[in-house]
Amino acid sequence: MPSWRMRIALTLYALATSIAIAAPAPRPKPIARPAAPTTWADWVGAYHGTVTWSRCSVAGANTAPVAFEIVDGVASIDLTLTRPGMPSLSLVSDDKGWSGRRGDVAVTLTRPKPDTLDLAVDLDSGCMVRGRMSRATTGVAACNSLVAWARIESRCTKLTTPPLEDLPKLAAVPWKPADAARCQARAATLERSLIDTGCAPHPDPQIGVRARACLALGEIAAKLSRCPNALPQIKDAAVATANALVAASQSAETATLPYVEQQCRDTHAELVSIATQFRCPL
Repeated sequence: MPSWRMRIALTLYALATSIAIAAPAPRPKPIARPAAPTTWADWVGAYHGTVTWSRCSVAGANTAPVAFEIVDGVASIDLTLTRPGMPSLSLVSDDKGWSGRRGDVAVTLTRPKPDTLDLAVDLDSGCMVRGRMSRATTGVAACNSLVAWARIESRCTKLTTPPLEDLPKLAAVPWKPADAARCQARAATLERSLIDTGCAPHPDPQIGVRARACLALGEIAAKLSRCPNALPQIKDAAVATANALVAASQSAETATLPYVEQQCRDTHAELVSIATQFRCPL
């Protein structure tokens, strides 16, 4: 017969085991999905809203439209309709939004939520303009992106082929949630086209400096193109190949970039050989 101490120990063990079995397993914490990166299409558009004027000798409109545009890769905000004499300013981006300055006018733009713009304008005189503005929305985020990329395309002067999208037609379509996947695919195609054209930024911020072999190739190709000694048919073909590789390096994905860079190095050697043969200064 087990002792009373043994019986208590066995009872406690059984109780602990039953509690452990009955207790539900802790639920794993949900993994937060990273927010989708903000693109130019999240900013571009015609905005309307209420603005306030403080410490200004001449106040402007209480409700005023402003246009955020990107033309050939350059962003700008048009404030001309807010008050006579207000300018249109070029903008540069940072980790918070966009900012710009022209003369005595400085502007800062932030995006507190989708399709919304917080506007802050400060004049050297002390006049301050503040406003929260919104742009028209299709009601479908992916279709908003498609319309915005089409707006950028419509203002791109670097296109060598007809536009992929018709902005007025897109803006008139009554988009539905079921159209989201189709809009997303078309927006992605349009964005890639604008990247290749030079009217949209590559999603890799290091694209302009990472392909150093191709950047060096572009420099030597420019020098060879100005050499009067080289036979035109040889020079033109070599320079065209080099320029094509430089352009490819600007849109190459991370996985394929090493192969493009190797082609740039090989072509660089060929251009040096041509320059040496025809005594072209490099």
